Amino acid sequence: MQSIGVRLREARIARGWSQPRLVRELRQIAARRGHQLPADASVKRRIASWENGHSVPDEFYGPLLAEAFGTGAAELGLSRSGGEDLTLLEAGYPASPDAAIETVGRLWRADLNGYEPLFEVEPSEPAWNEASLRWLVAPEPSFPAVRRDDGPHVGLGDVATIKTTADVFAQLDDRFGGDHARLAVIQYLSRDVTPLLNGQYTEAVGRALFSTVAEATLLAGWMSYDTCHHGLAQRYFLQALRLAQDANDRRLAGSVLSAMSHQATFLGRYTEGATLARAALMGISQVATPTLRAQFRAMEARALARTGDTRACELALAAATQALESRNSDDEPEWISYFDEAELGRVSEVDLDVSRSTSWGGTI
Repeated sequence: MQSIGVRLREARIARGWSQPRLVRELRQIAARRGHQLPADASVKRRIASWENGHSVPDEFYGPLLAEAFGTGAAELGLSRSGGEDLTLLEAGYPASPDAAIETVGRLWRADLNGYEPLFEVEPSEPAWNEASLRWLVAPEPSFPAVRRDDGPHVGLGDVATIKTTADVFAQLDDRFGGDHARLAVIQYLSRDVTPLLNGQYTEAVGRALFSTVAEATLLAGWMSYDTCHHGLAQRYFLQALRLAQDANDRRLAGSVLSAMSHQATFLGRYTEGATLARAALMGISQVATPTLRAQFRAMEARALARTGDTRACELALAAATQALESRNSDDEPEWISYFDEAELGRVSEVDLDVSRSTSWGGTI
């Protein structure tokens, strides 16, 4: 069976169109539907990415292409009924940077297209354990092996744009909750970030790109968590962890494991929650900051409280308090700035109450 990229290229060539001609056709169709496409160069990069198999048209561009070529979406291989998305239901840790780029792009696209099984799938307990272990014992950070000579040239300015955009979405999340802008985040990642991941960049730019995209994917995971799509959230966390690993951003990777710990505890997997928090602390021991140590210890305490182990919970909270006392804000990642004495105080009060209630045989 021909790939989607081959079908799109053949459909274009059969009409004697160049890629710029296809851009013009798509722009005219979009205008008739009341939409405005980005710059010609941006749309042309998307076409090249589709035809070379680096990405697949999403639900916005798919109908435009079908109308431009005068054919059905299924004939172009764009039907949603295909079975390829079934692999997205597997909560595996990507084996390589290239696999991570492919998988996270497919996740964003399926999420944007409303692929129902992805919203209904349950979290995988083994996936938490596999991800934490593979991250802890990972060799030196890898880098994509596939040379992308036809993708867009990516520089630090592009990375800064992603960072700024993700920060805006994070502010919306803080103010209105995860459900407010979740789909907008996924749309941005799928349509604007996927081509950059499949673009041309130096290793230094690539590391910065992976770190920034990992942070944005972590945000998508938290938003999915907030909307109770826990299987989907877990899959975003897994991809964020792999991207952070290849960025050699161990602090961010530890924060991803902390998010997994929070989720595992929330879902009643208390032992896994404590283990994930400890893995986060162990994995960043050489680059840990006081606030990160405090936050990871607090997540450990949160899980231990639910097991009724009051003594271990108190020790973890004491370690968190001690860590915060030595905090130097100048050396802290900006995304952990929310965690302060007041935040730890709220965690401590709840966790100790829960721990004592559990150890006394009460209800939570």
